Amino acid sequence: MRPIVLFAARNIAASSAAARAVGLIIVTLGLGLSSRLVAQQAEAQVVQRPNVLFIAIDDLRPATGSYGDPLAVTPHLDELAARSVQFNRAHCQVAVCNPSRASLMAGRRPDNLGVWTLPIHFREAMPNAVTMPQWFRKFGYTAVAHGKIYHNPTPDPQSWSEAIRPGPRLPSPYPKSVRDQTRARDALLPSGDWRKNRLRHPATAAPHVQDHQLLDGARTEMAIEDLRRLGAASKRPDGKPFFLAVGYVRPHLAFISPKKYWDLHDPAKFTPKTDAVVTPSTPRYALSNNSELSHYADLTDFPKPWADRTVSPEKARLLMHGYYACVSYIDAQVGKLMAALDEAGLADNTIVVLWSDHGWKLGEYRGWGKMSNYEIDTRVPLMISAPGVSQPASQSEDLAELLDLYPTLCELAGIEIPEFVEGISLVPNLRDPSVRVKSAAYSQYYRRLNGQQFMGYAMRTDTHRFVEWREFETGKVTELELYDHTAGHSETQNIAGSAPAALIDRLTEKLLASHPRRTLRMTPAIHSKGRSGRAVAKISFSNERSVAVYVYPISSTGRRGKKRTVAPTGDVTIDSYVGAVFVVESADGKTYEVHSPSLPARKVVVK
Repeated sequence: MRPIVLFAARNIAASSAAARAVGLIIVTLGLGLSSRLVAQQAEAQVVQRPNVLFIAIDDLRPATGSYGDPLAVTPHLDELAARSVQFNRAHCQVAVCNPSRASLMAGRRPDNLGVWTLPIHFREAMPNAVTMPQWFRKFGYTAVAHGKIYHNPTPDPQSWSEAIRPGPRLPSPYPKSVRDQTRARDALLPSGDWRKNRLRHPATAAPHVQDHQLLDGARTEMAIEDLRRLGAASKRPDGKPFFLAVGYVRPHLAFISPKKYWDLHDPAKFTPKTDAVVTPSTPRYALSNNSELSHYADLTDFPKPWADRTVSPEKARLLMHGYYACVSYIDAQVGKLMAALDEAGLADNTIVVLWSDHGWKLGEYRGWGKMSNYEIDTRVPLMISAPGVSQPASQSEDLAELLDLYPTLCELAGIEIPEFVEGISLVPNLRDPSVRVKSAAYSQYYRRLNGQQFMGYAMRTDTHRFVEWREFETGKVTELELYDHTAGHSETQNIAGSAPAALIDRLTEKLLASHPRRTLRMTPAIHSKGRSGRAVAKISFSNERSVAVYVYPISSTGRRGKKRTVAPTGDVTIDSYVGAVFVVESADGKTYEVHSPSLPARKVVVK
């Protein structure tokens, strides 16, 4: 049996320092003992590290039965909550996909990672970032992913032991007539409209298909195949533990799920929030503008929160129905995953964590979508099951952050917690859900309005939500928001202008301790110099590796352009210019290089 440190999940009762120990436990024995006896005694003290099943769900607010949502039909998520510690006050770091996931997976707060918006890949912001699965691989784990774990683009090959397998070709969930309808609606958009020629099909669909005929169901079947394969391998004498990440796209728009999940819900029970209002005395940039929904052909005129009109009750009810149907669809996929885990005999030595990247508004504050610093957008479901450590069917009221998952999983796995992580391990909460580890949870959101850039920093304490808005490039304070949570969770009254000065000062001091006012720059570490006035040049890439290589052009703002794939032993030549930048990644994650064209034409050999 391969020697592995003794800290399986069910045996973590030692101190935090001991739980971080790495390496083989060595026992000093008398010279009279035979080498075979030494080996037998050493083997008795070591066991395989626990596996990790890492489940991510996109856009899921705490819309489950276990979180008390009366509209939810989520028996499998409720069952997972019953075998887990459920964190009732967990918060994301940014209420939009890319920066939330980048922060969680890299273990760093957004300001220190340099990722605040959708377009920037964290590898361009911090090329040497070490992600959670990357770190686990250093300690002998096989890391495999399915679905949406990262964003823009997915995947990050450096994180995984195996290249992410492409999914099967799937039928369109829309009837054929929808294409013509979308084209007709697109034709009505003005020529300068940002959605022109990019308009999406309708925001909801309920096709008569099986689960596996949609993306999340197909990925579930593939993930179960790998769960069985990796689980069987982990049980061998020389086997490795696995870190299996499964990311679900729904309930992200478009709200598409098999018809049978729509039929689980009575549309009459969905009551649109016709009396919702935008919180007064707050800056215009505090709330998102609902633009996410206006991407879709049937929602191009979706009203902004501050508009004179609101979305019709019929449309609001349809969107609510679609959202909860998608939640039920994902609930069924999680149920299949957990059943496969149990059937494979892996449950007793597998840590299961389920999280969402942010919440979602369903009419609150006249808003739809995420993208704000309000509780409805930052609060997320979080469940952790660590056999032998966590207290099943327990709920923690302690504040928690998604950033805490990196050190928590390291400690549960008995591997070293890297110095760069900025979260706090939640293992004490798992052992005793009544304890309090954190005094605050922090979120933030970047906003651009009328050519100005702002960053809002939100701090959630036991009693308040405090938001300090600053100029992005100077750190100068522009507005404050303060909400009192001692009388409930409704953030409809900003009391920043009437609260005692001592309270504002105390909250400000606490916020500044972790988020000092400073100059921020949107441009990441890796970006091109821009094309203006630069000479035309060619750059060629020759791939001598046995796996495909991906070449991404990088813009002056650090955005990745359209990927070019260079097949094994293949070549590609790109017309470019001096000062351009290209990132090269290999499918197996063993290559990450940055190159620029030069005169004469440059040839890059990827070995």
